[in-house]
Amino acid sequence: MITLIANIDRGITAFLYNFFPHNQFFDYIFSFFSFYGSSIIIWFIAALLLVIFAEKKNKKFIIYLAVALLITLFLTNVVFKNVFHRVRPVQTPNTSISCPKDFSFPSGHASAAFAGAVVLAVFDKKRKYFYYGTAILIAYSRIYLGCHYFLDVLGGSIVGSIVAYLTLRFGQIFLDCFRGCTTKNSS
Repeated sequence: MITLIANIDRGITAFLYNFFPHNQFFDYIFSFFSFYGSSIIIWFIAALLLVIFAEKKNKKFIIYLAVALLITLFLTNVVFKNVFHRVRPVQTPNTSISCPKDFSFPSGHASAAFAGAVVLAVFDKKRKYFYYGTAILIAYSRIYLGCHYFLDVLGGSIVGSIVAYLTLRFGQIFLDCFRGCTTKNSS
């Protein structure tokens, strides 16, 4: 069964890897998304632009974003990658992009991308397609560049989305409790 899943994963990965031609133009595009998607900076820049241009009155989404990204990156890079020990795909020698040397499952890029997208989409519904589109491009860039298998990216996307959802859910409960506790203490 595991062999069947691995074969299907390799087949989907090969299809997605070859979906766009590998040339200078697409190499640049997907390297851009991979490079800037590798850090949480892209999501904090999006949050900053949201604060400046959308004049969001409620800026608590920045706290949710930071917490979701930190938890996601910890779970992905410290816990899950060291539990699953999945080796990355073999890169072709003519590739100018070098992939990280750590394990590949789940994708840290995809998990951070979807954690950021989910949080920002909840607080800025008007631009949710932009956030999810950016997350998809970041996740796909990892396959295009040969750094991840499809299931690495899918797993990372699921981890990031779940962590973001739980951060939003329990963060709100925590804030409600905190407000209730401080109201009771001040009366």
